[in-house]
Amino acid sequence: MNCKSLLVLFAASAVSLSATAASIPGLALPAGGAGDEATEAAIRRALLSQVASEEEVAKALSFMPDVVAEVNGTKITKQQIVDLLLSKKISQQVLALTTESLLRTYMQQYVDQQIDTEILKQKAKAAGFVPSEKLVKDHFDISIKKLPSEVSEALKDQLKERGLTLEQYRDEIAKEADIQANASIAAYEEKNFIEKAEKAVTDDAAEKFYRENQQKFAIPENITVAHILIQCAEASPLDSKEEKEIKAKADKLAKEQIDEIYAELSKNPDSFDKLAQEKSNCPSGKRDNGKLPAFDKNGATIDGAGQLDPDFAAAAYKIEKPGDFTKPVHTQFGYHIIKLLKKDPKGYLEFEKVKNEIRDFLVDKTVSEEIQAMIKDERAKGNIKVYDFTPAKADTKAIKNPGAAPTTAPII
Repeated sequence: MNCKSLLVLFAASAVSLSATAASIPGLALPAGGAGDEATEAAIRRALLSQVASEEEVAKALSFMPDVVAEVNGTKITKQQIVDLLLSKKISQQVLALTTESLLRTYMQQYVDQQIDTEILKQKAKAAGFVPSEKLVKDHFDISIKKLPSEVSEALKDQLKERGLTLEQYRDEIAKEADIQANASIAAYEEKNFIEKAEKAVTDDAAEKFYRENQQKFAIPENITVAHILIQCAEASPLDSKEEKEIKAKADKLAKEQIDEIYAELSKNPDSFDKLAQEKSNCPSGKRDNGKLPAFDKNGATIDGAGQLDPDFAAAAYKIEKPGDFTKPVHTQFGYHIIKLLKKDPKGYLEFEKVKNEIRDFLVDKTVSEEIQAMIKDERAKGNIKVYDFTPAKADTKAIKNPGAAPTTAPII
């Protein structure tokens, strides 16, 4: 079981959709008469934070029949789609301002996904992988052992904040029917697709992919730096007068502290590591003397993990030689002193460093293609019915032998 499968299987079910609002066509609040942008922003946040109720979701999906599809006689109901949206905590505003035409399209995609899931459930059950608490627990334990230590530790930390251990969390989710079904599907895919693909995708196959796709592994000129951060929050137009005053005082104290650190460094440059460990507010200070992942001129990390603040990246690239450090630099996160560790010219990632990632990619690709082919074959057998409601005035007449489901996931 790879990490991606674990995350799919055991990810938290509550996902806020307020962040998708901007990407949905037609979603815009009416302009306020006073033209107060800060007030409008506050209203927007408040509206987007109100989660839609079951009644509101059901009303918005009134165009859907009670049964939306059938898979080998097993019915997929409108209520299952309603429950799916409720689990995603869709906001009232997103629901209200999504046009019916668009909503119909998204819901048809959800139905297609539910059909695929039901096919896999039935295949898993027929292969002897019956949903159960024991299956979830066993699968969870095996998957945790295969996770990189930093990922499992991060998961433990997140659970600790909720007052749970890994075992308590495992036992808690093992009771959920959906998780049991997912575990049975995962076990079925592991035995019937993943194990076979892992044997088929050899190191030679990975190296062949590496040679044929060299540009995918090209790395631009990049630098590696360490930094010391004294954190302070930037003032916002939405802040009250009191909040702005508090942040101004915090900013002043942060500036004084970073200036003191810079003065000490100027006297003793070799003290950077010690000061990073003792003074920096960034976790990288204690973890690795302030060292950050290598990044290019645009601030994009070479490992693809993220994007650095543009002001930070610009200041870092002005350092001429390794060992030198900047004067205090201000960014949205606070005040930094940045030390250049090394400069690397553009080149290519070494095969040995990306071999496992390539193999994982090829295994995932192979498994995905084989599962989709199997699902397409099942759909072609004629034992699946879908009630099409995509057009605005669609007839809810069953369509037999539907084709493969769309590959793109719905936005909401």
